[in-house]
Amino acid sequence: MLFTPRPLSEMTLSKEMLKADKKDARSFDQCALGKRALYVGSYGLSNVYYIPLSRVNRVFKRLAVSKGFYEKGKVFGSLCYLVIRYDGTKEKVVRFTREEDLNDMLNAFRKFTTIPVGKP
Repeated sequence: MLFTPRPLSEMTLSKEMLKADKKDARSFDQCALGKRALYVGSYGLSNVYYIPLSRVNRVFKRLAVSKGFYEKGKVFGSLCYLVIRYDGTKEKVVRFTREEDLNDMLNAFRKFTTIPVGKP
């Protein structure tokens, strides 16, 4: 592991646990899902931060439409985000490049964790 991810939550994991967990984590764009933590990226860098799965309350997808940029605003692009709610009220939003990667990650959450997926 080149560098140790920083915790976003108040709860932290030991370096040994992080190293083993990150090694076996499944990658999805800038994020990765391990057995003990969710690793999130920032500004094009992958797995810079982590949130222990025991602190994650809910994850869901947010879709948006970009402002038109071609022929006086007639062509739009879709933007997709992963929203992570943790530690009760905190929220982290991560932009995904491809919606398929985000859907795969949400399916992995449904399959491997008991964390609620989708808006309340």
